[in-house]
Amino acid sequence: MSEKANSPLIADLMLPELQRQLTEDPSLWPNVKGLFVITVTRKKTSEAVWYLLFQGNEVEPVITSDEANARKSVKGKVRTVKIQIEDHNLLNFITGGMSGVKAYMSGKIKVRGDLILAQRLEEVFEKAGGRDRALEFIKKNEKILVISGKSKL
Repeated sequence: MSEKANSPLIADLMLPELQRQLTEDPSLWPNVKGLFVITVTRKKTSEAVWYLLFQGNEVEPVITSDEANARKSVKGKVRTVKIQIEDHNLLNFITGGMSGVKAYMSGKIKVRGDLILAQRLEEVFEKAGGRDRALEFIKKNEKILVISGKSKL
């Protein structure tokens, strides 16, 4: 079994936590409408696909790795943006260590679709207290530190 198979993705730990926080606190729901299809890679190999569905601040967001669940949750018309990102870069993006524009310009994030909508994803993490909440979650979950190669924050 490869080393990759033994270590979970940062995305698989962080994104369900984001869904939990959004479910618990509707005030965090962003006024963003779009389906973000995020392909998470390791060493440029696709490892997981996550679907982040936002339909304004009146509809509970859906964050799932189940495409059918994401698609059936769509109410009305939403634009789709496809994003590809390395797992370790996702952590930097969520915690605010790397801006979306900087990541895109440096090739750390690849975007297909509406770039303006893609930029709004950063808003989602900021509104949810992304940096502080993510850092707090990471400190409580040593697995993420091990995966990200950091001994402490």
